[in-house]
Amino acid sequence: MSGLFSALHSAAGALNIFSQALGVDQQNVANASTPGYAAQTATIVAAGISGVSGADFLQVTSNSNRFADAAVQAASSQASQSQTTAQQLGPVNQLFDITGTSGILAALQQFSTAFSTLSVTPNDPAAGATAISAARGVASAFNQVAASLTNQKTQLNSAIQSTTDQINSLANQIRKLNVAATASSQANPGVDTALRNSLDQLSSLVDITVTKDANGSVSVLAGGQLPLVIGDQSYQLSVDPSQAAGSQVTSSAGGNSPGAFSGQLGGLLQSSAAINAIYGPGNSGSLNTLAGGFASLVNNLLTSGTNAAGNPGAPIFTYDAANPAGSAGTLAIDPTVTADQLGLATTGAGAQSNGIANQLAGLAGSTAAASQIGGQSAEGLFASIAASVGQQLSDATTASSTDQTSLTSAQTNRQQQIGTSLDQEAINITTNQRAYAANAQVVTILNQLTQVEIDLISGR
Repeated sequence: MSGLFSALHSAAGALNIFSQALGVDQQNVANASTPGYAAQTATIVAAGISGVSGADFLQVTSNSNRFADAAVQAASSQASQSQTTAQQLGPVNQLFDITGTSGILAALQQFSTAFSTLSVTPNDPAAGATAISAARGVASAFNQVAASLTNQKTQLNSAIQSTTDQINSLANQIRKLNVAATASSQANPGVDTALRNSLDQLSSLVDITVTKDANGSVSVLAGGQLPLVIGDQSYQLSVDPSQAAGSQVTSSAGGNSPGAFSGQLGGLLQSSAAINAIYGPGNSGSLNTLAGGFASLVNNLLTSGTNAAGNPGAPIFTYDAANPAGSAGTLAIDPTVTADQLGLATTGAGAQSNGIANQLAGLAGSTAAASQIGGQSAEGLFASIAASVGQQLSDATTASSTDQTSLTSAQTNRQQQIGTSLDQEAINITTNQRAYAANAQVVTILNQLTQVEIDLISGR
């Protein structure tokens, strides 16, 4: 009798195990299309195998792969950085039209044309007024580009703050998931999925290094050095784009900041640095160098010449010389200067009534040492600025396409490794259902035999 009860107990236990295995299969199928879900594998471990004593039991393992996760996170950071950089530098590049149909280059060319015309009739008030108007156009062109760059920097600073807030919010979310992961001795597929998705989202914002502890929690470092999450603690990032690289990003936990980041934050900081090199706080920037340099050259030429009455010429450009970082934004025409005050004639030996006018006509493109700004002509310096921005945009655009392909490949590879295979699940379900049915039949037979034996013992 005891043998029958023992066999019945074993068969019932097997039914429970196969039922659990079917539950794992059903969960895999239900989450086949859930982003970030890692399929679970149910393995029945028989008693006595590998030193296991007692009854058979079910061992459930996850298909999670930390190397596949790391590959996706790295690719996500890189793709987000290049895409963000391309998006931010696109509007900046448009400000530096090299065709001469608009913007600063067009204004410089119109300035040259106006003074070339004036050199033919240097005492013509109408031609003089046109030349002053062309100079005003140069100032306006610089003002417009400076205003656009200032607006772009304002938007960048706002985006940097918003991205930092998102990073901190995700860090706190990951902290909570760490707590949930360690609350149970059994792996929780739901928590694992949420954690993977949160880390993927975080990696698109900033490059991260992730280590997983034995208890299921993760530790996250931003840029590989700044603590974001350690177990059940999260730490706040702070970003100050006005600081030098390596000092812009700090963590409330301390740590040394790397010189550069990737992810959306890295792209924003890279774009901010590119704009600051042109028109940045705390330094003159190439745009200010060009604006102040050209204005000074024009003023120096005009004051070195004389007007029709033989008086020294008046400077026409004004700008905040005490603030080199604001030259382009403050450049203007002195409203009190009139055409008859322009010093268009040279003095001394070989004096010409249009000598200064001729020099001003050729100033923008002059390669003469006395006419250069930072070793280049005005048009040459403008071309250098435009080329630098254009190259950075081109590099970011090309990288964005390549990086997106790499990200897609990493995501596909990970899905193949950790995702649910419906074909395999169909095989598993069929196998477990048949095993369940067979054990159910055994239970039925054992139950009948037990009843027969009870009847015999009782004499019925």
